[in-house]
Amino acid sequence: MWEGWRAIAAVRVARGRAGAALAGALCLAVVLAACDSGGATSSSIPDGQGARLSVSAAQHTFDPSVGAPLPDYRIVAAYGIDGGSQVNGPASTLDMLNAFLPQLQQLGQQYAALDPIHPVKLGIDLVINSIQPCSAFPKWCSSFAFDADVQAYIAFCKQHNMLLFLDLQLGVEPVEDAIMNHVLPYLEDNSFVELALDTEFHFPNTPQGYADAAGYPCCLGWMNASEINWAIGELAQISLQHHLPRKVLIIHEWNSGVLPDKNNIQINPDVSVVLQSDGFGYVGNKLGDYQYFVQQQLIEYGGYKLFFTYPGGTSYDTPLQTPSDVMSIFPQPLFISYQ
Repeated sequence: MWEGWRAIAAVRVARGRAGAALAGALCLAVVLAACDSGGATSSSIPDGQGARLSVSAAQHTFDPSVGAPLPDYRIVAAYGIDGGSQVNGPASTLDMLNAFLPQLQQLGQQYAALDPIHPVKLGIDLVINSIQPCSAFPKWCSSFAFDADVQAYIAFCKQHNMLLFLDLQLGVEPVEDAIMNHVLPYLEDNSFVELALDTEFHFPNTPQGYADAAGYPCCLGWMNASEINWAIGELAQISLQHHLPRKVLIIHEWNSGVLPDKNNIQINPDVSVVLQSDGFGYVGNKLGDYQYFVQQQLIEYGGYKLFFTYPGGTSYDTPLQTPSDVMSIFPQPLFISYQ
């Protein structure tokens, strides 16, 4: 039953350096010298505070833009739901991903040829937390992938020099709870692991929110800017504290109702925020969504999603746009995923 639920969810988707340490030490030396009075040999800085100043200085001199995927690269990613079926996207199992990799590489080459200014980084947009029936998963109405599964995708990305986006649907679980209790180690330990939030599957942790989640797909979820801003702030701290390239946050949007206070989302120079227009259908509808969600209400960078037609399945995108078609969109999306 859960796999069927995942299939329903998929259809509903619509849519450091050494120099930093040296600079920190130099800054600390200046601070100590300034505090030295009359040639005294002792500092007025309390014990232990000098070390904290050094760490703070190193954080401020570290540049998280070095090696960051955006905006220097264009990301072309395969979408999938961990343990899902073919219709959930070509990254749903490692076997399907291995079979799809040559096609993904070819797509990346086409995008790179169309825009040589932005080399292509390949990626995986993997749903590791999917909405589930509340009767089976009563706490949050969602479930997380096993750590062994996530680690297998991490190893795959290391092998093939790819980015890995950990995509969260959440149910009624708060964003902060999910990141701190389930996702944080993956983000801290891997420079190529990023984050994605699928807003239509998220409901507030309230009695009404729980009732809406229990009724899904009858009810559409949403995410407030306050939770997104918290995630942006946390990603920025992860990069600064662990000297990692600036993280990327993908925010899925296919309906204006999923981001009710979108204008309150605050960008951070230490995080790259992508608003992905996440809808399937006729090309005119997809382009209209992108114009409204991204062009007219752009947060920072644009994202676009395309849906394949699988044997015996529904034609989600009619027709499937080519890389040349996608690159004719304004602004040109820097994140493109295929389901």
